[in-house]
Amino acid sequence: MFIIKDLSRLFYLTGFILLIPAFFLSNVDIAPQHSLISVFFIVFLAIPCFLAVFVWLGNKKGLLLLIIMGLYALVLETMAIITGLPYSEFYYTELIGLKLFGTTPFTVPFAWLPLFIGSLYMASELRINGKRPQLWQIALLTTFLLLLTDIVLDPAAVALQFWIWKEPGIFYGVPLMNFIGWVISGLVASVIGIFITHKELRENKPAALASSLLLIMFFWTGVCIYLKLIIPAFLGIAMIGFITWSTKGHIGHFENSKK
Repeated sequence: MFIIKDLSRLFYLTGFILLIPAFFLSNVDIAPQHSLISVFFIVFLAIPCFLAVFVWLGNKKGLLLLIIMGLYALVLETMAIITGLPYSEFYYTELIGLKLFGTTPFTVPFAWLPLFIGSLYMASELRINGKRPQLWQIALLTTFLLLLTDIVLDPAAVALQFWIWKEPGIFYGVPLMNFIGWVISGLVASVIGIFITHKELRENKPAALASSLLLIMFFWTGVCIYLKLIIPAFLGIAMIGFITWSTKGHIGHFENSKK
């Protein structure tokens, strides 16, 4: 497996640069014919995380994790659109890529996997009473961190009409049921992910597993700031700080680091 040197400075620089397209996205009306730009950004931001997964798990198991969790995201999202469970009824617009089954954009795994993998990494690296968390604690912490990422992303995406809730809620148009759904789906995802990677979770992992999550937080926090979504913006800033603290600033480190 290839090894890339520490690219932390480049990632932080990229994060701040992403505030520029975030500004334009927040101030320019997006037409469906511009969806290729959204697709490019979604895929581009996911690449560092995917590379780190292969460094961490190797080609076969890394691909297995990405495929299983990506299919999980697609199936769950499609079920949610059709039935309303577990998030409440919503539908995607044409702004983030071609829809599979006429319902779910193919970009969903690229958008969701970095959130999950970054959250799983940070949860497994925390110390509880000076010790690494047990597997059940990692599952709960991963679920909580995933929920926090959605609190940042969902209000901004709704404001930009990437997806539309049939019955908008009180939190910047997002229904409470959506967040309950993220807890449920996040916990299930955490259990599946831990089942696949439980041996490797006990080993040293590349901090770059959280790199895409950092970039995504930079971008969407910028959108929240420009759209004056106060609570998601403050939470996004806090998440950027927490990711930086969790990785000790080495967000671009692709080797299985020893601590």
